Parts: sequence; C-alpha cells; structure tokens
Amino acid sequence: MKKRLSIALSCFVLLSYLPVNAATRRITPANKFRYMTKKASYYNKSTSTYYRSIWTNARKAWNGSKTFKWSTTKNKKSRSFTTSVNRNSGIWTNATGMTYNGLAVNRQGVQTGAGMYLNRTVLTKYHYTKKQRTNVAIHEMGHALGLAHNDGGSVSAMNPANRTYALRNCDIRGAKQIYASAATTTKTLATAAQSTLTVDHLKDYDNGITGVEQLKKSAPIIVEGHITKSVNHHKAPKNYYTTQTLAIDKAFKGNVGATLTFTQGGTTHMAVTASEILPQHQTIIVMLAKNTHGTYYVINDGQGMFVDTYINNGNELFDHVSDHAIYTEAMLH
Repeated sequence: MKKRLSIALSCFVLLSYLPVNAATRRITPANKFRYMTKKASYYNKSTSTYYRSIWTNARKAWNGSKTFKWSTTKNKKSRSFTTSVNRNSGIWTNATGMTYNGLAVNRQGVQTGAGMYLNRTVLTKYHYTKKQRTNVAIHEMGHALGLAHNDGGSVSAMNPANRTYALRNCDIRGAKQIYASAATTTKTLATAAQSTLTVDHLKDYDNGITGVEQLKKSAPIIVEGHITKSVNHHKAPKNYYTTQTLAIDKAFKGNVGATLTFTQGGTTHMAVTASEILPQHQTIIVMLAKNTHGTYYVINDGQGMFVDTYINNGNELFDHVSDHAIYTEAMLH
C-alpha cells in the first residue's frame, strides 16, 4: 500500500491576508491519526531562539484550551518533534509549514510520533509577523494531534491558508471530539496506518469553479499533454517530490515547447493530501508556475491537476484531483 504524504506537507497553504468573518460553526474535522491519549511530548529541534519561542507559544495555546496537552522533552530521540527549515524547492515550494503524521505508530496502529515543520524561507519572504508564525505553528500542532483542514475561508486555526487565526471554538470542539473516545486499536488499523504528509501552501484556491477560475488567472502556464517520464526524489528534510516530463498536446496559456518538465509533491511511496502521483501515459491538464530556482511546479499539487476521464456528448471530461469534480476541457483554459 502506498504511504500517504498528508503534506497537512501540514505542507500549509499560505494566504496573504484573510477577511474578517463570523465564527465558523463547522467543527474542524479529524484526519486519520491521533495519539493514544490527549497528551504527547515532543523535542524542539529548532536551534533558533526565535523559532523555539514560536513553538513554545503554540504549545501554550493548545494547553490553554484544555483539549490537548503538549509537553517538551530533552530526549533528542523523541518520536515527535518540532523544527524549522529553509526550503523552497520540491514539495516545499511556497509551503509555510508541514506536518508528518504517522512518523511512528505502535503495533495497534496508533500514532506515537509526528514531525511538525515551519518553513522560514516562505514565512520571511511574505513578511509573517511573530504572531502569524505562531498561528502557523498552532495549525501544524493541530494536524499532529489529529485535526485535518477546515473549509477554505473558515475562521479557524485549521483554515487551509491560515495566517490570521489562533485557536477558535471550532478547532477546540474538533480536538475534543477526537479524544472523547478511546483510540481504536485493531490489526486492521495497524496495517492501514500509513505515514501522511500535509503540506500548507502559500495560497489556497479552494475547490469548486471559483477556485478553478482563480487558478486559471494565477497560472502562467496551462497545458494539456501526457506523462512520458516520472522520477521520484526524496531529500531530507522530508522533501518528497516527483519530476514529471510531459509531452505537450495543447498549450492553452504560456509559451512552451514540445515537452515540459515539472515537479509535483509526493512520490509513489509518499502521497500528498488531496493529490495523487501522475502515472506515465496519463493525459492531464495541468496548471503550472515557476519557483525561485526556475523550475515548473504544479500549483498546490492536487488543486492544479485535472485528469482525463472520458468523453461525454463529444466533451472531453477531466477529474479535478483535489475534490474529484468534473470539468470539460473548455472550462479549464
């Protein structure tokens, strides 16, 4: 079974500023991981006093909610840890943070370790204040204890593009709901417990036609073609990505040649949340941009990919990888 890279990449979608909205009523949903009880210890790997204090502030925020208790340990071999990195390539392109759920699990399939990351490169480039960086850290800790993303536009620390919000009632209720019952410990769960990376990107385009329209405006390159070559990469820290070569059939936006090479988050052994690795010969429409190294990448992984499915009434139909909505070719350029 494929390992899942729930890059909650916890890989974090960065949005410049979020509007002030009314309180979000929807309880923040759970991901598939949790600790045995509502407490866990972690080792703070950050060597920077500044970033160590950010993780401390995030820990205090969660502990103050009385829903989950984080504690620090001096054990460098701790299976759970917090840290920060300087990255803007591969899966880290435009990612503010990432959470690696299921870094360690016990024989019953219950999580005993998770990795929580902040990306200094992107946080600095987009001028995040210390409070805003703390909000991102709160978000990553939320993924680690078992929370998934709330809806796009939600007033929640688990908003996919959170920059503005600290813990909200919807997040607290979500965490309480996870730990209201004992962890399920079965052999089936242990077999299914595959590591997951959740990546949070610079901007969230949400799902649905509005998000697709925004993607079309943002993407400098929109092409249709088929995958001819795939090469998996893994470079520490947790930079799982695949280099894809695409034979171009149609270029809808931007100037490209007969082939084009781009990266997407994840590998055949480690997948990105709400995304999938494109297999060879797969026909797709993909929305691309360039990172600071001049490399093309899929915008927000699954949000920027549309897989050819079938033809209906003469219309070629494409499946949006992130939410599996169906679009005609004409709607994507």
